[in-house]
Amino acid sequence: MRRTIRPRAVNTVVLILGTWLGSGCGGGTTGPAGAPEEAPLGMRSPQPGATTLLISNELMRNGRFDDGLNGWTIVDAGLVTSQLRAGGKALNVGWQASQTFAATSLVARHAYTLTVVARNEKATGTAELAIKFHRPAGAEVFRTYKATVASNAYQTYTLNFSAPEYAAMADFSITANGTRVVVDSVSLQPRAAIAQTEPITSPLGSYVPAGYALAFNDEFNGTALNRGKWFTRYLYAGGTMDRLNDEQQRYRDNDNHRVADGVLSLVARKVSANDPNGVDYESGMIRSDWTARYGYYEARVKMPGGIGVWPAFWLNSDVSATGQLAWPPEIDIFEFVNNGVEDRVNMLHSNVHTNPGASSAFSYADPAFNTTWSYYTAPFNFNEGWHTSGAEWDATSVSMYIDGKKVCTRAYTWTYADGSSAGPAHILLNLAVGGSWAGRHGIDDSAFPQALQVDWVRAYKRAY
Repeated sequence: MRRTIRPRAVNTVVLILGTWLGSGCGGGTTGPAGAPEEAPLGMRSPQPGATTLLISNELMRNGRFDDGLNGWTIVDAGLVTSQLRAGGKALNVGWQASQTFAATSLVARHAYTLTVVARNEKATGTAELAIKFHRPAGAEVFRTYKATVASNAYQTYTLNFSAPEYAAMADFSITANGTRVVVDSVSLQPRAAIAQTEPITSPLGSYVPAGYALAFNDEFNGTALNRGKWFTRYLYAGGTMDRLNDEQQRYRDNDNHRVADGVLSLVARKVSANDPNGVDYESGMIRSDWTARYGYYEARVKMPGGIGVWPAFWLNSDVSATGQLAWPPEIDIFEFVNNGVEDRVNMLHSNVHTNPGASSAFSYADPAFNTTWSYYTAPFNFNEGWHTSGAEWDATSVSMYIDGKKVCTRAYTWTYADGSSAGPAHILLNLAVGGSWAGRHGIDDSAFPQALQVDWVRAYKRAY
């Protein structure tokens, strides 16, 4: 796809997700920095109405502010008397407070629970609680797990997350917006692994080769997108990038990810007719928090049918264990491009992107697969029914499948241009609109709103 808290009344909000302190309001001061403590923090006996947060294996330094400002960096924040713990302190933040973790605090692919007891001072305004992971290049943010404080009653906010493959640069931040937020306590603890699978709703349309075990899936059986499994922007630009190439849409969260009746619909609609950059559409995309190398990946989908659409199901490199991020590699399990002329509704592109000078020779191609332009011509139209696209990927090759039928096999290595192993792959599904490929012969505005419908997404790892 990529080309070129009130006392004695503490409620709980839990999100399963797959960085500064002064006195008073106004000018901020910076507290002394410090690495997270290796030993558990000491605890006072719980007070009536208090929520106990700090236990063994604590990774957040001075999370109950018993040691003043130590370990925190703040801008417009200060200590106040805790309303929940007799004799205790809380943190009142007007702008931001943060804590940076030591490089060895968080372990790649291990799971953690962040627990924060907080409330806003106003009935309006919000505050954001966020764990962020950075990579060395410019300290760029590439993973953010966050919760929103929107109540002026104390609540317990919980984020469960798994550290990415590169976890040496991470921090926790509290950011107030239109209010001051009072944080009574913060805790970060290791936890058991977060389940990445759920019961398979139906085997209909699944074509898994022998020897594989389910590693990740989403059956879309709820009423909203599971934000613990998916992000809705690309990894780049701090995880906010909302389009690639010369596409004419931007990815948004404006009812663009509908979940109903066991189906996710990535909805595209026209929102403008005169955007100076030609970006007249908005649409939906999903990117998995879960990452892996190799395995079998499949999705059962129904394509949109309007001219000018460009839905895709693909794998792209995440940040590597050394903090590197580059492109390629990329595996396009499918790209459905309907420009009405060269590319039509009975054609499905399946391709890989190689590094300069590298080749990807075919060792097998179905007679209906065009190896020059990497597309399969089907005896049906993909927008008229449900079809499953899959890819079997190992260290040296990738094979593409359509409804269980292998359509090609080609050589492929998951490396960066310097020959190093690329970061693990995340899964993407998106519905792009327009551009020089899909929009070559115009866009059928009468077809909007339209959607890429996704019955399920599943990924498997070798069982033996």
